[in-house]
Amino acid sequence: LHNGGHLASEFADISRTTCLNLPRHASADLEKKVRRFVQSEKSNLPLIAICNSMESRHVSSVLADLEIPVISLVHELPSSYNEQDYRPVFEQSSKIVFPVHAVRDATDKAVPIPAGKGVVLPQGLLNANFGKGITREQAHQQIRAELSLPENAFIVLGCGTLDLRKGIDHYIGIAKHVTTRNNLDTPIHFVWVGDGPRWNHSPFHYLQLDLSRSTAGPHVHFIGERENVEPFFVGSDAFMLSSRVDPFPCVIHEAMATGLPVITFDESGGACEAVSDGAGFVVPYGDYALASNVIRMLASQPELASGLRERSFERVQTRYRFDTYGDELISMVESVLGHSIRKRPLLRVA
Repeated sequence: LHNGGHLASEFADISRTTCLNLPRHASADLEKKVRRFVQSEKSNLPLIAICNSMESRHVSSVLADLEIPVISLVHELPSSYNEQDYRPVFEQSSKIVFPVHAVRDATDKAVPIPAGKGVVLPQGLLNANFGKGITREQAHQQIRAELSLPENAFIVLGCGTLDLRKGIDHYIGIAKHVTTRNNLDTPIHFVWVGDGPRWNHSPFHYLQLDLSRSTAGPHVHFIGERENVEPFFVGSDAFMLSSRVDPFPCVIHEAMATGLPVITFDESGGACEAVSDGAGFVVPYGDYALASNVIRMLASQPELASGLRERSFERVQTRYRFDTYGDELISMVESVLGHSIRKRPLLRVA
């Protein structure tokens, strides 16, 4: 790991874990620590390195110098990087795995991917039981009681950090558009799970000022982080992915696993692929009016929402399974190595 985090202990439960505690750029200290890790057990050197994200590129460079085959998982869109960042990754990796075609195509357009190296392999739902721990009726009652919402409230869920990349301003803009035009008997509320900077002069601070001057204020609820987000997905009625840039967020899988109709912006990342074939709605980027119309349509037509729920759930169960992702990644490792690893007593992955 480059740095620690709340998942570090979970990694340590299942594997020897080393934390570099270094900035994410090339340095003599980084090279020294990576070399020390690799050579710490000379009789049990790493077979291969699976480097997760472009942020691991400086680690993968050292591993490649040590003649360890590298598979790079590139989740990010190229708007965050430049050609100098991509070139070493392309040269040093045996395979480069992208989560969706949108990310692969955008990357290839920015910096051409070497022939035969780029592979699209969608990740899947991390927890196959997500959405099964509580009934829709229980979740419906629980979250409406907690937030003091009417029993018939239609909830549009948002999830992520409170920043502009996740489009919290878009989310609020859509909420204002819906609220001022909602002539239904069904009240529509917007609930955002997740936290981030709330200090003075942060984006959230100014958006709260906007809400305080709007009739939408009482209909928008930023409830912070929750250890268990499952009830909010199960008990909501639609999911709004308002992100500006989001390659392929895990929340899409969770929304689909709970049968939520998903609304997302075109040209914002890979979610459009996930909700194709009738599993959700893709609206032009930043089109608050159309997003608002979709939300009000779902609130007024329960039968339409029901059909979307079924297609969304079926799609994540058949196309986005993490066990399938793991099997295909192992097969790729075996292809690069030229032999099977499934029966070996130990596979050390750097």
